[in-house]
Amino acid sequence: MCGIVGSVHAERGQIDQQLVRRMCALIRRRGPDDDGFFFDGQVGLGMRRLAIIDVNSGRQPVFNEDRTVAVVFNGEIYNYQELREGLLKRGHVLTSHSDTECIVHLYEDFGEDYVTHLRGMFAIALWDLRQKKLLLARDRFGIKPLYYWQDGRDLYFGSELKCLLAVDRYERQMDLQSVSDFFTFKYVPGPRTIYRGIAELPPGHTAVWKNGELTTRRYWQLKYSTDPNKSIDYYREGLLHHLEEAVRLHLVSEVPLGSFLSGGIDSSAIVALMAKICPGNVKTFTVGFGEGQPGADERPYARAVAELFKTDHSECVYDNPQTQVESILPLMLEAFDEPFADSSMIPNYLVCQAARQWVTVAMSGIGGDELFAGYERYRGALAANTYQRLPGVLRHSLRALIHSLPQWDMAGLWIDRMKRFVDGAALPLPERYQQYLSAFTEPDKASLFSQDFLNELRKAHVGSAELAMHKVEQCRDPLEWILLTDMETYLPDDELRKADRMSMWHSLEVRVPFLDHKLVEFVSTIPSGLKLKGWEKKHILIKSLEGILPDSILRRRKQGFSIPLGAWLRGPLRELLWANLTGDALRDLGLFNLQAVERMLDEHDRGVRNHETQLWAAMMFAIWHRTYMKVDGSRAANATVL
Repeated sequence: MCGIVGSVHAERGQIDQQLVRRMCALIRRRGPDDDGFFFDGQVGLGMRRLAIIDVNSGRQPVFNEDRTVAVVFNGEIYNYQELREGLLKRGHVLTSHSDTECIVHLYEDFGEDYVTHLRGMFAIALWDLRQKKLLLARDRFGIKPLYYWQDGRDLYFGSELKCLLAVDRYERQMDLQSVSDFFTFKYVPGPRTIYRGIAELPPGHTAVWKNGELTTRRYWQLKYSTDPNKSIDYYREGLLHHLEEAVRLHLVSEVPLGSFLSGGIDSSAIVALMAKICPGNVKTFTVGFGEGQPGADERPYARAVAELFKTDHSECVYDNPQTQVESILPLMLEAFDEPFADSSMIPNYLVCQAARQWVTVAMSGIGGDELFAGYERYRGALAANTYQRLPGVLRHSLRALIHSLPQWDMAGLWIDRMKRFVDGAALPLPERYQQYLSAFTEPDKASLFSQDFLNELRKAHVGSAELAMHKVEQCRDPLEWILLTDMETYLPDDELRKADRMSMWHSLEVRVPFLDHKLVEFVSTIPSGLKLKGWEKKHILIKSLEGILPDSILRRRKQGFSIPLGAWLRGPLRELLWANLTGDALRDLGLFNLQAVERMLDEHDRGVRNHETQLWAAMMFAIWHRTYMKVDGSRAANATVL
């Protein structure tokens, strides 16, 4: 696990070695154990290493036998031992036991298709000295990030945006479409970034640079192909087999390893299988709320699972949200480099911080919800068809009743979901699902933005946010279409991006067994009716885990990795919120309609509406802008209002 950077130029002798070293130093947290560089005329590669496999001799860059292929690599290849045996049988000479060394030799055997043989999470940069060709690759689901910027015929790349922002030739400007899209999704949808001209290599893609030309290619794509003639026992047994295999592969490590544990189905399943494979040797971590703090505290459930499987369990507790959040907010912002407004970044940050005191690697249940239909919005999107069959008078009365309900704290989230449901039920599925996903709808944004900024968007021909479901190939089965949408959009752009940044800030590697591609390919053969069966989410996963996890875990309501944000913005974080979204702090930004923001603040304060999602997004953008963009001709570094 590490971070990678690099630069390649169309003309020889132009490489700025100090720039590559500076780009690499900026991501030291991703790999505090070591660094490594390769320079060859027109190319420079750099990496930071977090030593996990072959700790003593696994340094990078790694070369083939005649040093005509060089590679730097971020991630883990879980089938590297199998690959290594095959390479040795085919006559290759390997000098280490690292997973990285397999990559250069696979390239010798299979060329650009080498990436299809890898089972793991990765971002790779490979330089072919003979062909003067650079190959970039990103894993199938986007677990590991990779950004790039092309300046004419020259290319720069890195594991984080900060690497590219360090290039003197790059003129920092906002991508206005990305700004607008951020307020829809609470994150910037890839492959765009918030910075004009800088892109993210999409998941499951490779890119080849040669002679100043860059081409990208998709090497893997998830397809649903179900067989209704298979029995539920076939799917149940196959799922458990593939999941156990994935967990076993993900346990490969020469450094201390543990697991996050929320007490939900996904993380509990991973801990149960870890305990089966490595009995008496599992360290677990969870997050909870201090005494007097509102919110859904999952510590009792996590504690029950930890006791059942006899893990060495640690709890990270929120006891002073004002102090904790205000102290880590600038650090989280620096970890992302662009606006990000999923508030679960906070518990993610804190649990990673706690885990790193004990382990270098932590397992996570990310991906389980997208694979097995675990989110409430999946039920809502499909239930709308039934709702539309109700008599019009009844639907009108229900809608009026729901819209009359006050939104207060945790209950407000459910009332907001109900309002979104009744408002979106009559829309076609893609528009309906977009409404469930959105922090701000397109009409909301028209009210939120200032007239000057709206004019700027129009001049730049910025359009409405693309419907998430239109970004992927349409499936005949509605639930499969929704799940594929989240697998290709929300999962890499929110969940995995958040996990990578929060863990790497603490030099912690997070592994996600549910996203082993062999497991995912098997799950894609399971009929959607076995994933969402009636009102039961994750039906087939639950059936597979019966007898392994108790019913108290399998049947309990999903809570998610969340915080009582609405109450905090009305209480301990109120001063922070108002300092950033009122007065000169907001006026100088020039982006928002001040009256619209003041109205949201007032309604939230009085409990008339729960605007926690919208206010948090606006505040995170405002702080990011003051920190990262230019004010009066210079970068406003460390200008957060805290």
